[in-house]
Parts: sequence; structure tokens; C-alpha cells
Amino acid sequence: MDERKAAVLNALVDEHIRTGHPVSSRAILEATRLNVSSATIRNDLAALEADGYVMQPHTSAGRVPTEKGFRHYVDTTDPARLRAGTRDRINQFFQSFHRELRSLLKQTSELLTDITAYPAVVIGPGLVGEEIHGMHLVQLGSHVLLMVLVTEAGQVTQELVRLPDAIEPVQVARLEQALEQALVGRTLAEARQALTEAPRELPAGEAGIVTTLADAALKSEADTRELYVGGTSMLAGLWEDISKVHFILELLERDSSVMGLVDNQAEGTSVLIGPELGANELDLAVVSTSYGVDVRSSGRVAVLGPMRMNYRRTIRVVEEVGDGLTDSISS
Repeated sequence: MDERKAAVLNALVDEHIRTGHPVSSRAILEATRLNVSSATIRNDLAALEADGYVMQPHTSAGRVPTEKGFRHYVDTTDPARLRAGTRDRINQFFQSFHRELRSLLKQTSELLTDITAYPAVVIGPGLVGEEIHGMHLVQLGSHVLLMVLVTEAGQVTQELVRLPDAIEPVQVARLEQALEQALVGRTLAEARQALTEAPRELPAGEAGIVTTLADAALKSEADTRELYVGGTSMLAGLWEDISKVHFILELLERDSSVMGLVDNQAEGTSVLIGPELGANELDLAVVSTSYGVDVRSSGRVAVLGPMRMNYRRTIRVVEEVGDGLTDSISS
């Protein structure tokens, strides 16, 4: 695409995002201040339509971007600069927050929604790559143990383990000591080898219990990615078609569906639009970025909105919030 057509397309997307309506050649000419005639702009729009970047909803209307047009816009424009007040608000939020991780993640989703006016999602990092800071066993019954793991970052996970045979308190104390030696100061991945060796130091019956508890601990590594969604009350104001509102609301109520949209395992920032999310008729875009000290222990923050969302500002807000969250959990 040549430079002028790119300028015409990006101006059209900007105007459509602002108004939600088809964009005329006159509006594009006023926005771009190109030294050409309206006829030239109309010719460029016809060429962009032929190439699939824009479409005309009905005769004599202006044009609107297609998914391909939005994708070109996202790939070729820079994120906006945030106002000083918005940056200060994000910085102050993370500087003043000293509560446990779950509360931080939940309120981060609310912050994102409040600043962007779009539904927001925060996915916790889980225990992958987290160093275990503490491990405790609590006997709840003759056959039931509660295993509590506490990570260096303050995450707490609990696994209920049912045993085939009754267990005595003195055995629980020995098991807790063996597991502490294997787990504390290591990530779960690093503890795998130690866990296979721990049973040798215990009576045969208790060694089998350690194996059961170890399996439960390793299961926690994959099952502790918590999900926080904010701003669902804004859906009706973002999509005019009520059927789309119901569809997206149902989607946001299913954790597995939200994970599929947001947790794409990409490092850094990702923007997925319409069909890229796996549904050809879905008027939806997702802007997300990773946070955390490294890829092994990272989570994601994301904003969801219609395809005509304000990408430039949203990308910048999501990245600023992701950076703030990284600093909070790593300091």
C-alpha cells in the first residue's frame, strides 16, 4: 500500500472509531489535510475497497473498515501518549497497593475497566516458576489432609487430599517435614527430583502418601491460574446489537472461553481482531500484554471491546498497567 492510501485508511479508521459511523471522503480530506481533491480520495477509497480494507454498508454511504483494515491500522500506527493524569493514576495505584496478590489482581481488572471504559481481564501467573516459601499440612480427618502452599510472591494454594488409609498426627508431622525439605526454596519444577527421592527416608506406607501429596502439589502448578473479569456492566453500551451483548456476556461467564481468548502464550503485547479470535462473525477485539518477571511465571492483562475500539490508547494503557503489575509483584 502506498503512503497516501495508508494515510487515507488510517484516517478513516480513526474517524470510524470516534463516531461509529461510515466515513465520507470529505471527512478524510479534512482529517488528513492531503493536498489532493475529493475525487482522488474517492478513488483511493475505491481501491481500498477492492483490496478488502474497507466496505460500503449501503449505496451513497461512506466507508467503514473491515477486519483487514483494522489489522493494517493496528500494525502501522503507534500507541497514543497518555495524559499525565492517567499515567499518574496508574503509578499511584501500584505504589500504594500493599495487599495480597489476589486482591491486587482483582483491583487491577477494575482499574483497567475504569480507565479504558472496556471490559477487562486479568489472568494470574499461577505457580509456574514461583518459588515455594512455605508448605503446611493440616489434618482434617482420619483420611483427609489439606496441603497449603505459599509462594515467595504471596500466592496461596490449597489442595485437599483424600488418603486410602487412616493417618495419625505423628505421621502427618513426618510427612510435612519431608515435603518441606523437598519444596521450600525451590520451584515446583525444581522440586520434582527431590520429591522422587524423599520417600526413601520414610517408612514404606508413608512414602506412598508423599507421592500422593507430591502429585497434588504438581497439579497445583497447572490449576492455579486465577481469572478476574471487570466491567461486564459496560457491554450494552459498546455493542448496539443486543444479541452480540448476550453472546459476549455468556463468553465472559465461562472461564475456559476467556482463557482461550486472552491467554495466547505470547510474550509482550498482542492484538487479536474478529476472525483471529476464531469466530468469523464476532465483532470483538482483544488487546493483551504479559506481566511477570519471566515467561515461566507470567500472567496476562487484557481489554475486550468491539472492533472499533480505541486501539492506540487502549494498547498504551494495557502496557502501562502490565508494567506496573510486573513491578509490584517483583519488588
